[in-house]
Amino acid sequence: MSRRATRPLDPQATRAADDELYSRHESDPRPNALYDADGNRQPLDATDPDQAALRSEWMDLYEANGGGVEGSPPSDRETGGSEEPCPHATPSQLVSLTVIDNATQTNVTGAKNWAAVKKSTDDVIVQATTTPNNEETWRQIAWSGDSGSAVTGHPNQRRLSRSTSTRYHVEAALGGVTDHVDVWILWATVTNHTSGTTPANAVQYGSRYDGTETLGAQSYDSGNSAVGKVVPVATITPAGVHAVVRAGWTFERQKMRRDFEDGAQDTSRWDTSWQPDTSHASFQRLTPDNDDKIYDRDAPNIADFGVTDSYERSDNFRQWVEWNGDRCSDHAGWYWRARWKRDQTPQVTHKELSTGAISPLPGPTDNHYSAP
Repeated sequence: MSRRATRPLDPQATRAADDELYSRHESDPRPNALYDADGNRQPLDATDPDQAALRSEWMDLYEANGGGVEGSPPSDRETGGSEEPCPHATPSQLVSLTVIDNATQTNVTGAKNWAAVKKSTDDVIVQATTTPNNEETWRQIAWSGDSGSAVTGHPNQRRLSRSTSTRYHVEAALGGVTDHVDVWILWATVTNHTSGTTPANAVQYGSRYDGTETLGAQSYDSGNSAVGKVVPVATITPAGVHAVVRAGWTFERQKMRRDFEDGAQDTSRWDTSWQPDTSHASFQRLTPDNDDKIYDRDAPNIADFGVTDSYERSDNFRQWVEWNGDRCSDHAGWYWRARWKRDQTPQVTHKELSTGAISPLPGPTDNHYSAP
């Protein structure tokens, strides 16, 4: 009986023996038992007596690199025949597992972590590389964890749906080698806080306006000015994402404003479509905290804006979150409505801050106060 490698094969010794054997014969005329005409490696045939010398050479290298063998060595002239064939010189093993489509590692921490925004299409594709890297070997892969669904015609791939915000832990194993990837499907839920107090991790108002952290419609300056203090908060899922996806987040806002000045339409502040209104960076906290939350802040106000007699504001706002430039939440609306009149005490005659929207917004002749 010729020598055999002791089972299970030693992966490190196997790779070393393969590399040394193919390196030794890299300059041999091609095609041959080890290389085809294009220089691609060919696995040894364990049943071909003409390859017995190569199998014996591989076995020497395997043993020299620490692999266990059993049986007696053949003589220098032994070339096969009735002996049992040696094991395959290139055992089936997993090389690596990675994501090849529809997820990214940009602004993601950890070599095994990938992320994508929730979406009804464009599933994430995970792919395994093996040796030999062919379909016969791919069918031997053992998938486990949250391994999604098979990809038709590609047994070395798995498909992960992006339709739900979740974390996938995908594992693959073959030939004593295992690997994994974690894929985070991201989404955020925005809540506009218009009551209570400023959350501890949001930017505080400090001494501005009424000098408190009380949210909502607040008067100050003896009731002659008022402000709508709102803190939009986005809770990102899945839970624990703050440790993995710490960057790439933006908190966006648009406005649609309809104002009247001295009883007439203020054409410079009269929107017929949504306009940009994103907060300055100093008013935002965009690195997720330990509760997986990010924060915005705003404060539309009403006061003596230098008008003769009166001012009226009716403003709709909508907030949303983006990650790496992709929208990552639904719209969340809030509004501010207020009126100011010079000859009244106090001069702020109405103030209102709430979630939702003013519907409909005023038209050009829907002013509350008449011209002086």
